Amino acid sequence: MVAIVKTFNYTGTLQQATIPPGTASVDVYLWGGAGGGGSSDAGGPGGSGAAGHHVKKTALSISAAQINTTLEVAVGGGGGGGSSGGGAPGGSNGKSKTGFSGGRGGNAGPRPYSGSGGGAGGATVIHIDGTEIVTAGGGGGGAGAGAGSNGTAGINTNS
Repeated sequence: MVAIVKTFNYTGTLQQATIPPGTASVDVYLWGGAGGGGSSDAGGPGGSGAAGHHVKKTALSISAAQINTTLEVAVGGGGGGGSSGGGAPGGSNGKSKTGFSGGRGGNAGPRPYSGSGGGAGGATVIHIDGTEIVTAGGGGGGAGAGAGSNGTAGINTNS
């Protein structure tokens, strides 16, 4: 059997491929987008964003009905870093397919040097003919620092 390798990178758009005749299974290796770091404050640094989750699925069966259908890939983008300053906006979310994008980071407090939170990374998701097959969650954004505290790191989960 001939192996076909196709790599999808983050583009900000949905990417598609047609499942060719003769395909019996696919192997997928997914990484969700990383979370953005939180911003610093006079009290210390913001927290680091978490790495996106990694999912490896091998020998996913392809049925005869799935031949010549569309394999759709949405690669999750990284979350944006937070910024400093009173009321500064949180980091932007990591983009992905609608419903799979990360959350936006929280805004900084009203004090002049508060740090805002980093945005969460977007999930990477694969659909075959409109059915979700596998998903790798994005990493959490890091917390912004306060006047008397440092921000904490984002978390990574794929439940």
